[in-house]
Formats: sequence, structure tokens, C-alpha cells
Amino acid sequence: MKTSSDQQLKSKIIILYAINQFSIPLTNQQLTDFILEHDIMNYFDLQQFLTDLVDTSMLEYSMSEGERYYIITESGKNTLELFSDRVSQSLRRTINDSIDTKKKSFVIKTNISADYYKEDDNDYIVHLSVKEGIYTLMDIKVNVVSNKHAKQICENWEKKAQYLYGDILNKLVDDTDS
Repeated sequence: MKTSSDQQLKSKIIILYAINQFSIPLTNQQLTDFILEHDIMNYFDLQQFLTDLVDTSMLEYSMSEGERYYIITESGKNTLELFSDRVSQSLRRTINDSIDTKKKSFVIKTNISADYYKEDDNDYIVHLSVKEGIYTLMDIKVNVVSNKHAKQICENWEKKAQYLYGDILNKLVDDTDS
């Protein structure tokens, strides 16, 4: 029974590793396709492990127009750090190489936009969004007082949207008192 438990731990660490390496929220379909494509584990185990990882707060998901997106939590990142040696170097290399290729196809489907317009004399509206296909994952409008800030926010969003999206979701669903 111990090897089964060890294998489960290894499989969960591999899932955390893959999601962490993608560094963008992933749909169940995207993650499932990736794991099955590389014959890392079977479909049923993967779905069970994903449920376990959400139940233990290693992963969380957000829903957008009926689609579930997995995001690794701080707890998941800490666990990954502790047990990362369970993923062999060769499997890491395979995952990393494949992720680079896959991310390019995901990026094509993901549309990040940032623009701004002048509302009044010292009033600018910045509009930021992340869309995947026809789905809007995040849509933010913020009021700022200078053209400089509006430009800076837009530039930062375009460079870092995939990270900021996850960070914002994590902050919004965090139920701890800070």
C-alpha cells in the first residue's frame, strides 16, 4: 500500500509542477490534454488527484462562463518546493519543453488588452482585460489621475497579465484576515 501512496504523492507533485510551470490558469481540458498527451497518468487518476488537490487547498479554481480554471495556491507552491525531488530531472525536462510549446498555442487563444482614455482634465479610465477565445476571464476598469499612471498600468498589464490575473484571483478568494 505504501508504494501506491508514494505514487499518488508523486502524481500530485507532477500535477502541481506542471501547473506551476505553465504559470497561467489552465482549464481542466487543457491540463487533461497535456497530462494524457505525455502519458503521465490516466484520466481517472488525474481527475481524482485534481479534486484532492483542490480539497486540500493546493489548487483552487475559478469559474468563468462555465469553464473551470486551475490555479496553484501558496500552499501548493510550498508543497511543491518540499517534494520537488519526487519529479525526475528527465520528466521535468520533458514537461518544461512541452510547456514552452503548449504555452505558445494557449497564448494565441488568450487575448490580453490594455488601453486608456481621458475622461476629464486629470481623470483617465484604464481598461484591462484577459480573454480566452470567446470567454472573458477578467475585465477591470480603474480610474487614475495621470496620463503617466495610465500608460504605466497598461504597459505592466501587457507584460504581466498572466501573473497578475492569478494574483488578483488569489487575493479575492483569500478568506484569511490580513
